Amino acid sequence: MHQSKPTKGGLTRRDFIKTTAGGAAGLAFGGLIGMPKAYSAPPITIGFESIFSGRVAMLGETGLNGAQLAADDINAKGGVLGRKLELIHRDSGGKIEEAVRIARDFVVKDKVDFLMDHASSRESFAVKEVSRDLKIVTMITASETTANTADPKIRTEYSFRSARQSIHDCVVAGYYAAELSGKLGLKRWHSISPDYAYGHDSTDVFFEFLKKKKPDVEIVGQAWPKLFEPDYTPHITRILRDKPDAMYSSLWGGDTTAFIEQALMYGVFEKIKFFCINIADYTVLKGLKEVPEGLYTGSRYLRNVPDTPANHDFADRYFKKYGALPTNWSWECYTGILFLAEAVKKARSVEKEKVIKALEGLTIKAPCGQDGTVTMRARDHTSIGYAIAWGKTLSKEPYVTDLYSLPWKTLIQEETAWLKKKGWL
Repeated sequence: MHQSKPTKGGLTRRDFIKTTAGGAAGLAFGGLIGMPKAYSAPPITIGFESIFSGRVAMLGETGLNGAQLAADDINAKGGVLGRKLELIHRDSGGKIEEAVRIARDFVVKDKVDFLMDHASSRESFAVKEVSRDLKIVTMITASETTANTADPKIRTEYSFRSARQSIHDCVVAGYYAAELSGKLGLKRWHSISPDYAYGHDSTDVFFEFLKKKKPDVEIVGQAWPKLFEPDYTPHITRILRDKPDAMYSSLWGGDTTAFIEQALMYGVFEKIKFFCINIADYTVLKGLKEVPEGLYTGSRYLRNVPDTPANHDFADRYFKKYGALPTNWSWECYTGILFLAEAVKKARSVEKEKVIKALEGLTIKAPCGQDGTVTMRARDHTSIGYAIAWGKTLSKEPYVTDLYSLPWKTLIQEETAWLKKKGWL
């Protein structure tokens, strides 16, 4: 079993996640308000598996923070059906076999009611088989690889995704890059993305939509560093040798920060327009010594995407509790807890079949929603309606300007055609 390490205040992580905000008011939860504070039944437990160590420890830490903030909001209003939401978490270290072991232990030994799979796609695909085997409702809150929920041969009835999905991001990214390619004369393209399912999926689909909108672009090279690779010098020198006009990247977390810092030393961004889907997240932005101006990025989490009172309130309350702004993983986990809580309330039960039925097609209020709501699509158990935007980086707040987005009607039309072409719909 993973042993929790002390935090700066001397608390263990287990102590930390059991504390509650007690004060901040969040979104309205309808029938959750007014429930008795003295809980009438055992807690509803959620096993949270993620990476809490190494260069991408922020994945687990900030995701857990988002999940706990949502649980605290709900518990402050009486919980769900008179039961407190309680999170327990363990560190997979990014190891597939450890993620599987933890997921099984959560179900078999800890008897959790639900799983939260907050790991990269490498682990998530394996944890999905635990969900299938043990028939446990699992909320996927980090894996963005499209196939995870889109491919009917892979998805399970027990898995749901509150995380964003690569196909949705890449439609917006492709449209945006095509528009700028026309304006700036970007014909020769390169890429550098992590060498696993998400990196390949994101890059392949980005180029597919870029070329759909701008058929004359040429891909002159692709680099595939390992996840958490310490030195990008060989990739950088190759990219410079290939002399592209622009390049795409789906590096994420600490890998994004490390690559940008190393690329700056070689003057990469003075020669090549850089489109990286994962820059606009506060852990990356704050991790850089200085945010380079004029890079192009998708919105992972920004308090002005969407620019709504609900999203600003979420950012403010998160900052008040944790002393930092939320990340992409924070809102995905926050939203995942909201989905589970609302489904249990609707089902009047934690029984898996009833919760599955309640989740399918469920629409909830959420700060990440483009129009204030997100929906768990019934046919493939993935969330839709969250805000997506691309723009150009600034060195200081708000960090991204000239925001570009597409209506979800367009996103779904493009996604539907793409899924049919792959034989997944």
